[in-house]
Amino acid sequence: MASFTRRLLIACSMSLLGLSGTAQAQSLPPLVKLVVPYPPGGSVDILARLIQQPLQDQLKTTVVVDNKPGAGGRISASLLKRSPADGSVVLIAPNALTTIQSLVYAHQIDYKVMEDFIPLARLASYPMALAVPATSSVRTAPELVSAMKNNKDASYGTSGAGGMAHFAGLVFGKATGLEWTHVAFKGGAPLVTDLIGGHLPAAIDTLVDQIEHHRAGKIRVLGVFSDKRYVLAPDIPTLAEQGIGMNPVEGWFGAFLPAGTPGPVVARLDQAIASALASQEVKDRLNKMVLQTAYLGSRDFTRLQAAELQQWAPVVKDSGFKPD
Repeated sequence: MASFTRRLLIACSMSLLGLSGTAQAQSLPPLVKLVVPYPPGGSVDILARLIQQPLQDQLKTTVVVDNKPGAGGRISASLLKRSPADGSVVLIAPNALTTIQSLVYAHQIDYKVMEDFIPLARLASYPMALAVPATSSVRTAPELVSAMKNNKDASYGTSGAGGMAHFAGLVFGKATGLEWTHVAFKGGAPLVTDLIGGHLPAAIDTLVDQIEHHRAGKIRVLGVFSDKRYVLAPDIPTLAEQGIGMNPVEGWFGAFLPAGTPGPVVARLDQAIASALASQEVKDRLNKMVLQTAYLGSRDFTRLQAAELQQWAPVVKDSGFKPD
């Protein structure tokens, strides 16, 4: 808790620095790398490439995207810790990496998010969602719970063990008194294939991966794990609307710097990201991917990251899950 408090105080100080002319005057290295911890072509990579040119225009320095995949993103996170604290390396990462994996693999990694990183800015967000096959008679989340409670083989699938969807299912089960078995697939594609085929009674995944199949009538999304309806899919109700009380489960992408990066550098990069995300072209292209821009500056983003780690730590611990 003490380290969280220190990080919040540092972020507040950096926010104040951002209001001064110092941030504008602060020089950056001649090359800034946006490190993507996954191969080219995924959502994180596309997002990084969308903001690359706007950032270069704002910062007046060369900005490149550098893909460094491996170990679910943890290799890039480890590299960030050892990178120069001068603004030359910015990690673009989802909370699946900085929140969930940092807890699941806490004893196997050499970094602590709130001690070794500076949460620079949140970039975009999306909700997690609960879906059933289109052939299912279930129309609402409460109906699913009732049906599952009368089924000794109650289960839900996700795109992998130890991910956010896995633990969201555990929280859902606790909130509804439902005991169901987690079925881990090796990725979102085989998960949705089995769901469409009716081989799986329910699935939890990102709405991004479900919405196309929902709109095509191949699956039925029962609800999103958000506190309000998602602006890009307003026809889909929240679980809260359906009487299921649990904390929201939201995915997001954020930018991170190594700890020790000077406040004026943080402020300048933060301002440049805010400007890039304000671009209508960036917003429109993200919306086509069913992602929405969700900018939070360093101070508020630091609070969010700290709160998420506190929220999910007991869930991960109580699950007893151990990674391979």
